Amino acid sequence: MDDPERILTALQLGDSFFPSGAFAHSSGLETFVADGLVCRREHLVLFIESYLIGLVARCDLLFVKLSHGSARKGDVEELARLGRLMQALIKPKELRAASIQMGRQVLQVMKDLYPSALLQSLGQCLEGRELRAHHPVIFGAVCGGIGIEMEGTLLTYLYSLVSALVSAGVRLIPIGHLDGQHAVHELKPLMAGLARAVETLGEADISAFAPALEVRAMQHERLTTRLFKS
Repeated sequence: MDDPERILTALQLGDSFFPSGAFAHSSGLETFVADGLVCRREHLVLFIESYLIGLVARCDLLFVKLSHGSARKGDVEELARLGRLMQALIKPKELRAASIQMGRQVLQVMKDLYPSALLQSLGQCLEGRELRAHHPVIFGAVCGGIGIEMEGTLLTYLYSLVSALVSAGVRLIPIGHLDGQHAVHELKPLMAGLARAVETLGEADISAFAPALEVRAMQHERLTTRLFKS
């Protein structure tokens, strides 16, 4: 069994109470709701499935894995390179801004809780504008740097993402909290499968293809009324 304190730290990182700012973002879901395309729990589950398969499975989640490995080696330069690479891959402006904002928040909190040499170096790179602090890169680096195992890191990242999107759906559609819990439960097999699959992938496998999601994420900033930043 993993060290209990590390398990608790993973739970802390994945908790909606953690101040990453995820609660303020819908990742384009708000546009889908405004267009009348997501109006029931079943629609929300399909949206999240598409998001995970199209934009997360071989992109965000793979960056979590790669940055976790680099952090275990203490390779700050490689983490900075992964941040630049991710910056080039995220097309919608709001999604880029959200990813960097959340990554910065995670790093600021965790380097205060765990003043390790790696996290302090990343903080200095951030202050010197040498680091694009995208959330998946920072999440993987933090978990790797404090000793959370790969499987726990990947599952925690996926759960925190799904939980945030379901929470946004509960507020936007709106649906009840029981529907929200059903949605999370229905997505567990996909989350577990993606975590297993990504462990066999490397940088050459990075890809993302979800044009409908990306277009609506771009349209979000022009909505007449908005509850979320993205």
